[in-house]
Amino acid sequence: MSMDGGIRIGIIGAGAAGLFAACQIRRLKGDRNVQVTLIEKNGIPGKKLTLTGHGRCNITNRKNASELKKGFHEAENFIYPALREFGPEDTIRFVEDELELKTKEEENNRIFPVCDDATKVRALLMSYVLVDADFAGNEEVTKISKKECFEVVTNKGTYSFDCVILCCGGNSFSRTGSTGDSYKLASSLGHQIEPVRGALVPVDADKGSAGLCKSLSGVSLNASVSLFVDDKKTACISGDILFADFGLTGPAVMEIAREIPSDLTGRKAYLELDLVPSMNEEEFDLEFQKQINEHPDTKITTILSRYIPASVAGGIAAGAGVSDMYAQGFTKDNRKKTVRGIKHLKIGIAKAPDIEKAYVTRGGVSLREIDRKTMGSKIVPGLYVIGEALDVDGISGGYNLQACMSEAYLAAKNILGS
Repeated sequence: MSMDGGIRIGIIGAGAAGLFAACQIRRLKGDRNVQVTLIEKNGIPGKKLTLTGHGRCNITNRKNASELKKGFHEAENFIYPALREFGPEDTIRFVEDELELKTKEEENNRIFPVCDDATKVRALLMSYVLVDADFAGNEEVTKISKKECFEVVTNKGTYSFDCVILCCGGNSFSRTGSTGDSYKLASSLGHQIEPVRGALVPVDADKGSAGLCKSLSGVSLNASVSLFVDDKKTACISGDILFADFGLTGPAVMEIAREIPSDLTGRKAYLELDLVPSMNEEEFDLEFQKQINEHPDTKITTILSRYIPASVAGGIAAGAGVSDMYAQGFTKDNRKKTVRGIKHLKIGIAKAPDIEKAYVTRGGVSLREIDRKTMGSKIVPGLYVIGEALDVDGISGGYNLQACMSEAYLAAKNILGS
């Protein structure tokens, strides 16, 4: 406690998690004397926040907590209490009632501001926070130590706090300031850091697949995506994929990318695409054979385009060596090759996903050392860790911002004894 009996709270990092933490403290503090300081190494806060939802700010996802937690991979049980305590409906109420920003619901329960402007969301958050919090911009924290209180050293000076919320991001999109500072500071305080790699990140195709991907750049379709490493299937996800000049992107590809090993040296890795996931291989083969028999004067690419985009049909036909063939005279061997191309299209992976292009970081402060009911450190009393600093990463669609808000609520509630 400070000399006048107030609580001094230092928030290290003014990205989404830090701003949300300051908001929650303001909401919950009542008439208590609370002094909040946000320390941010950038001159302006929330740089990465302005990138979310492609600049539109996908605030949350309107699923209930038991459904939402499934989007957090290995961390679903850890994040569940936070989602239950402060869930999507709470976030929507906060944004609409306290920030006075109207929201709308789009496909797959995603919630956006009606204005479709992440910079406006950031501005309103800052206006809300700065009513009674201090913002220290262009200050990089170099050291945190704990004795009777926390001593936080920056490139500009030293602060004393009763509690510290560590939330200076992960290690992806470094141009926004996420350069792994959270991990260095947490490690210096005795915390274990789980290996870091990119999540929600595009995949670069190898030389053998790059030509096909480039020729189909901009084409999107629904598919089942399986990851194979050394010819062993390690993950499978269904959803939309998008071909690109460099390889593959889209929600399903970006989600499965977190499973690609960080070191592929001497290893064989590829994505296998099932382009007609609504039918198994036998069903599709029978359907394809039926179409061939019923339409003998039709080009094979035309028949295929009934199931997949015409450009993809052309690429599959070229790969099977049947581009100019008609249904009449199409052999069983031709059909099997074509079906295999549709149901088992292999896209070789050139390298491990680039964490610089990742929207979220996988890895971070070990969840075994954090109390999931408070976000408090089990090692350093008074230290709280939230946001991408934690080994928590969600799928796209508002999951990661909701996690920040839920975690911030637990930390604020525990600090204030609410």
